[in-house]
Amino acid sequence: MSNKGIFEFSSRSFFNQLLPLQCPLCEQSSVDGELCNLCQSWLTPLRDPCPGCGEPDTLHALCGRCQKRAPPWHQARLGWPFSWASRYLIHRMKYQGDLACARSLASLWWQQHQPQVELDALIPVPMHASRLRKRGFNQAEWLARYWAKQSGLSVWTEAYKPQPTDALEGLNRSDRRKVLRGAFALRERPPKRVAIVDDVLTTGATSSELARLLKRNGARYIEVWTLARTPLE
Repeated sequence: MSNKGIFEFSSRSFFNQLLPLQCPLCEQSSVDGELCNLCQSWLTPLRDPCPGCGEPDTLHALCGRCQKRAPPWHQARLGWPFSWASRYLIHRMKYQGDLACARSLASLWWQQHQPQVELDALIPVPMHASRLRKRGFNQAEWLARYWAKQSGLSVWTEAYKPQPTDALEGLNRSDRRKVLRGAFALRERPPKRVAIVDDVLTTGATSSELARLLKRNGARYIEVWTLARTPLE
């Protein structure tokens, strides 16, 4: 090991002793500050999910809803049910800028999924500039950049939100669609094979609006990657 490597290792060891790393959920000591084994057990992947919407227990076949009305993407890779553990960690990441939670979630998602698919780029769901200033960071872009490092893909940020929209919390699928109609725009034509990245798939309205825009402008294959999924209406 080089002198530089020894110094870096010693520095990490010193700071780990000075400031012991903790699991971001239970706050007990944890290797590398990741979720401990017990807390990871609370984040159980969706069981045999529908590839379209993540509906569990479909034996990886399209559910009845997606057979009747297929989503405008080809594959959804959704981490876990949006339950108490995932909800707490995602809200910490999203509303309090807790990057320890963000890293733990993104790392565990990647360990469990590691998508084996040929893509050109990851596309984070864009946030309007006013919301970005208020929140401080776009959690979808943070996740996209983390997974891009793991996969070697690029992050395409030429999708944007020209106007702010009303908050979506508490709205049903129909109302969300109305709020989001025409909400996104592109600065240039997108890559052909992409994955849309967001934190949670709720009704699918946000990803649907962006996916349709990408398809109209030349995207040929689209996936959706999110940390969690709420039960669809």
